[in-house]
Amino acid sequence: MKFNIRLGILIPVIMLVAACAQSGGVRRDSGAPGHPGYSADFGGVYHTVEKGQTLWRIAKSYGVELETLQWVNGIEDVTAIPVGRKLFIPGARRVLHVEPYHPGRVPAPSPGVIRIAWPLTASPSSGFGPRKGKNHQGIDLPAPIGTPVRAAADGKVVYSGHGMKGYGNVVVLKHAREISTVYAHNSVILVKMGDRVKKGQIIARVGKTGWATGPHLHFEVRLRGVPENPLAYLPRTS
Repeated sequence: MKFNIRLGILIPVIMLVAACAQSGGVRRDSGAPGHPGYSADFGGVYHTVEKGQTLWRIAKSYGVELETLQWVNGIEDVTAIPVGRKLFIPGARRVLHVEPYHPGRVPAPSPGVIRIAWPLTASPSSGFGPRKGKNHQGIDLPAPIGTPVRAAADGKVVYSGHGMKGYGNVVVLKHAREISTVYAHNSVILVKMGDRVKKGQIIARVGKTGWATGPHLHFEVRLRGVPENPLAYLPRTS
């Protein structure tokens, strides 16, 4: 069962309830969610975060916008949701199972291949490999719209635009040793073709352009043009 609660709908309703509360019509806050203006009188459930569950996966499982969960629960950093935290899911009638992320076996990179840095701080919401009958050629990193996207290594911009089908606003960088990296679904691109960029330089900002159901960065690593598992090249996180 999906609960399609969108922030654009939720906020006006909350404002209405808050106004009623001030006039004594509705209890303003039953002490549930993190946002001081939210009333739990709308109904909902508490979901306890388990290992491997990201905010993006929880939002998708319940059919709630990621920004809605972030706002209702007063979350500043969507990439740092501790295990055991109770999240209020507005509109949900029962607790649902949320499939945790399993990165699986990560092959070692080929000898002599450069290592790269994370383009932003986030736990992957979708990994490399088969997905819904197709081959997912990178990893998805959920983050709020506008989050800086950084170059994974020194390189040259070989593509900047929205001409790659499904990728939305996309940047492609070429690096040493025949490695290239792809950054898709951006809201804004900050570099142009031919630019030289440094590792860590902000090259774009997170969006949901192209074939994206929510704001995230689709990140690919290619060796001689062939997609490889980015986790094999990225430093491990705790």
